[in-house]
Amino acid sequence: MIALLLIAIALIAALSGPVTPSADAADSKGPKTLLGSIFGSSGRQDGHEEEERLDPDRPHFPEATTTVGKGRVILESGYTFTEKRSSFSSQTYPEALLRVGMFAEWFEFRVGQNFLRQEQTVAGTTTRESGAQDLYLGVKLALIEQDGYVPQIALIPQMTVPTGSKGVTAGRVLPGVNVDFSWEIVKDLFDVELLIATNSVADGNLESHVEVATGLTAAVALTRKLQAFVEWDAFYPVGSGGADTGTRHYAVGGLIYFFTKNLAVDVRAGVGLNRQANDVIAGTGFAVRY
Repeated sequence: MIALLLIAIALIAALSGPVTPSADAADSKGPKTLLGSIFGSSGRQDGHEEEERLDPDRPHFPEATTTVGKGRVILESGYTFTEKRSSFSSQTYPEALLRVGMFAEWFEFRVGQNFLRQEQTVAGTTTRESGAQDLYLGVKLALIEQDGYVPQIALIPQMTVPTGSKGVTAGRVLPGVNVDFSWEIVKDLFDVELLIATNSVADGNLESHVEVATGLTAAVALTRKLQAFVEWDAFYPVGSGGADTGTRHYAVGGLIYFFTKNLAVDVRAGVGLNRQANDVIAGTGFAVRY
């Protein structure tokens, strides 16, 4: 019900008309990146320049290397189903992520909330857990724009705080950092994205350990509004804490359709590539900009 309510509100807002900054607002924009701000790049735009379409973090595993822009907001939401043979299944929703541009063009505040329903069978005993997961907090810093072979880079320091339901919460703050890279290989046609992440995560017993994750995505524009992508995602537990989960590899593909410059919907599906990974992952969602 919460997910449906968020979707309804977002669709109404998006379809009521695109949000177009005034000429004065566009003229007052500063540098798009942190290094541009440090080294004195003006980054200012013509007030009559056409606004680019939103750049959502979802559904790719690597996040967007752009920020939402000062004074702008993006709401992302979705649903994901995973299954591992007959021993494990889970559903997550609404995967709500609110991205708020503040202070500067290159700075973005992020807050997210999600709910989990999962069922796991071990040695013939089935356990079920459901409830709110821990609150996600973070910021995204757009560091540099692409320059030839040098990629566009964004840095995301982040953490979850123990606000979740009993049996779901990790019970402690779990910090981490994501570094995202992107290359526009062929303008408006073909992009490559890379994620390298190091985060503290909770395992099935709610014990925490460090996990390194990588994601490599290739995205192709099939039409002006439809984008297809394929990616390889991998998760590497560090130390003995992640021995129960092990290294997991996934192949994922999907589609993103941009209804307007301010509204996109997506679908994705993937399979596990080794025994430790879940067998199937599938999901759908949307992103809307205000």
